[in-house]
Amino acid sequence: MSGLLLAVVLAPLLLAPLAVHPALRWLVLIAPLPALAGLALLPPDAILELPWLLLGTALGFDETTRIFLLFTALVWSLAAVSVVERLGTAPGTGRFRLLFLLALAGNLWLILAREPVGFYVGFALMGLAAYGLILHPGGLMRRRAGRIYLAMTLIGELSLFVALLLMAQTQGVTWSLPDTPTPDGAVITLLLIGFGIKAGLMPLHPWLPLAYGAAPAPAAAVLSGAMSKVALLGWLRLLPLGQVALPEWGMLFVWLGLVSLLVALGVGLVQTDPRRVLAYSSISKAGLFVLLLGLLLLEPQLAPVGVGALTLYAAHHALVKSGLFLGLGLRDLDPARPLVRAGLILLALALAGAPLTSGALAKYVAKPVLLSPGWIWLDLALMLAAVAAALLMARFVWLIWPAPGVVETARSRTPVNDSQEPKTPIAPLPAFPIWSLAAWILLLGLVAGFPFVLGEPSAWPTNAGAMLIAALIAAPLALAIWRRAPGSGRPARRRSLGDLMVLVEPILAAQLWAARALFGRWNAMVEAVRAHLYGLGERVGPPPSDPERTLHAWPTAGWLWLGVTLLLLLLVLITP
Repeated sequence: MSGLLLAVVLAPLLLAPLAVHPALRWLVLIAPLPALAGLALLPPDAILELPWLLLGTALGFDETTRIFLLFTALVWSLAAVSVVERLGTAPGTGRFRLLFLLALAGNLWLILAREPVGFYVGFALMGLAAYGLILHPGGLMRRRAGRIYLAMTLIGELSLFVALLLMAQTQGVTWSLPDTPTPDGAVITLLLIGFGIKAGLMPLHPWLPLAYGAAPAPAAAVLSGAMSKVALLGWLRLLPLGQVALPEWGMLFVWLGLVSLLVALGVGLVQTDPRRVLAYSSISKAGLFVLLLGLLLLEPQLAPVGVGALTLYAAHHALVKSGLFLGLGLRDLDPARPLVRAGLILLALALAGAPLTSGALAKYVAKPVLLSPGWIWLDLALMLAAVAAALLMARFVWLIWPAPGVVETARSRTPVNDSQEPKTPIAPLPAFPIWSLAAWILLLGLVAGFPFVLGEPSAWPTNAGAMLIAALIAAPLALAIWRRAPGSGRPARRRSLGDLMVLVEPILAAQLWAARALFGRWNAMVEAVRAHLYGLGERVGPPPSDPERTLHAWPTAGWLWLGVTLLLLLLVLITP
């Protein structure tokens, strides 16, 4: 039965070249099934050792692995339905299915890997294959997003590779995950960079808003729901959580996480594209994960509770965020538009952590770790983040809601991931993608039942205060805009693709204004001096017609040359 672990990785690898053919595109649906079968049939501690593969490969289960494998397989399965039905047989979809399955294989391999070589190979395979998913179906915006993603992915993979090499110097290349040696400062720095890029931690995040905004809905779903979560898994595997206290590194993680948590929420509130609102929500959640990791590095005794809380939070976020991206791909369906919009609101409430949702349960489980330091400033920052997260989801709902007086028709919206450029021809979509909608409704059911199946009644009202404050802030503003009150209905200027330019835009504008003012005064001063000198010149009289003519004569030039030569010779003689 342990051979089923190998089938989890081999199935998508073997099916990838076959799924390129349009008639065999349904094979994409089969690829994630061995992972779900393995979870159902194999014992919780199943291990398969393959000493002949690479430097000795081992695949296996533990508690964390099983949860990550479960939500990862679910996300890929639901996205596969959209790949088969919504993308259809349009040009380039064969290549997309090939890369989709390769990325799936890498994702599953690194989750099951019990040794560092297999973990890295899966990580690299997943990251490189995802590059092609972002590019589909083509266009300048997607190529730009893909280039930035690829460059940062290579930096992240190189950082992870060097970190594993440094760890192998003391432990060898065959140590068993998660029983890793305690890393030194250089290794922790490289792990922070390598996994921080994958998670989208500020300031390593520039690829993320671009990729999420450019990728097709199923690609964005697996990027945000499954692939980004491997960064958290890598930290859980390779950091010495529960082994030794690292106060300096713990505080660094706490501050980096807090900055990413708060700044991303602020930047997300000014976005005008719902996909990029979701992107900054993911960056903010990456900050929360890093903050929790920092607290575990400060207090190792919290590791059992903290690791469980992080794993549960990752599962919640993966299901909700993938559901939001898949839902955005379905919101142009005429008969089901109200249903899809209601489902998106449910998922947005869950992502905001509203009571009776999976987000409330995730925050309830993480609360013992967050409150353990007893820092008042951290409690206030987390309350501010909770309110801002709710406002961010209110912003998302506002962006997907039709404007007052606008009647929606089929295809009336411009797709949020398209730029104003020639579109790549695509095959006609089916009249009604019933299977994609059914899979998405199944995901809604999983998210809705999440807090009631896994939580207890005391967890259900969590975060009610933050949601109330956010409602008191957002409701008057929304009402004013809806009624087009004076000063509140001004259309928002479209933001640039990257958030860094959004942040520095006001600063650059102010600097440009100051520079113009300064140079304006400088030009006026120069003109005044020039006019004054011109006036003096007129008083003195016209200059000689050629003041250098006397220097052109050979005697004068010769004497000057001789004088300069003698002066240089004298300097050489008197210099010690």
